[in-house]
Amino acid sequence: MKRFICLFVALLAAAMLNGCGNKSASADAAPDFKATPGDGQVTLTWTAAPDVDYWLFYATGTSVTTANWLQIGGRAVVSATSPYSITGLTNNTAYSFTMNGRKNGGPGGPGAATQVVTPRFAGTNWSVGTPVGTGRLNGVSALGASNVIVGANGVIFAGAAGAATAQTNPAAPLDLNAVAYGGSGFVAVGAAGAALFTTDAVTWTTKSTGTTADLYALTTPGSGAFVAVGAAGTTVYSADGNTWGTPVVAGNRALYAVSYGVGRYVAVGAAGTIVTSTDGTTWVAATSGTSNDLRGVGYGALLTTTGTGAAAVTSTTNIFVATGVAGTILTSADGLTWTVRTPLSATTMNAVTFGGQFVAVGNAGSIYTSLDGATWTRQTSGTSNDLTALARTTSGYVAVGAQGAYLSSF
Repeated sequence: MKRFICLFVALLAAAMLNGCGNKSASADAAPDFKATPGDGQVTLTWTAAPDVDYWLFYATGTSVTTANWLQIGGRAVVSATSPYSITGLTNNTAYSFTMNGRKNGGPGGPGAATQVVTPRFAGTNWSVGTPVGTGRLNGVSALGASNVIVGANGVIFAGAAGAATAQTNPAAPLDLNAVAYGGSGFVAVGAAGAALFTTDAVTWTTKSTGTTADLYALTTPGSGAFVAVGAAGTTVYSADGNTWGTPVVAGNRALYAVSYGVGRYVAVGAAGTIVTSTDGTTWVAATSGTSNDLRGVGYGALLTTTGTGAAAVTSTTNIFVATGVAGTILTSADGLTWTVRTPLSATTMNAVTFGGQFVAVGNAGSIYTSLDGATWTRQTSGTSNDLTALARTTSGYVAVGAQGAYLSSF
């Protein structure tokens, strides 16, 4: 069997080489294509000629061709159509790409000039999209290519980027402050203890949280459970997003954000408040080291690889990051012990999330990125609107804010 596979691969490689014998015609010209880097991926685009079958070839390094791709450990994509995204690539590693065409099952035509590009983490380059409504947007969650966005006066928008449409909210006009997807559906929470649930992002039903306190944020461990937090230290847990348990007060200060990681919920809020829980119902206070209001918190697992080949070892570093007024930045490995970092600026940073790197957004269009939570780089957002929330998508990030602001980074 092994010998058969090797023979098949060799025959396939030979068929792909330019000039191999075949009575059918080859494509007459090398394709003119463009390779655009993304987060862990590269997208190739070209204008297809009639009746031409396009094959793509790529490999790490800078020297792939239609003739050497197999020898240098590359890969081929048969019968590709534009645009075509090659995913699963390693960020900050150079890859080379080429392609050729063939007609009627004939041999490959001339290979296109090799292009070398390097995938990079999303969050660096931002595009301002069409505003989603005209009011203040407070929360965003992503599922595949679709987004659910909530905001002031109970607005709900759902749909793909640039095409989100307004949905009916049975709890309007109560403000909605946050939304999250937890495996079984989306949950949104807001003023006066409001909570909504949907499985399709279109039909929403109200749920009782057992509290009239404003709820400002929620998170999910991804198992279908949710924790919402809000005014006066209010916390409330749900195992499925439908039925909510008895509210629990964690301290007496407002909690503005909550995240989950390494088996622990971490909520942050007014006057530097931080409380943590392993079950979503029993909370203990942690010392933050700051008296500034904390507006956002996120968790990330940083992967670091040392060595190469069989000697390569990958280690994981767990990090929570909290953000707040006056550019406050805190980090913690476990959610219990916190380190105050150099402030980003004098601007309030309202939210932070992780998707390969940390991204924080704030007032006046502020956006910062960090690979480790300690060293941050300011990015150009293209807007001066306050940014209030962001979410990781399958290929990047989306951020929303005042006056219907909608930004994306891929």
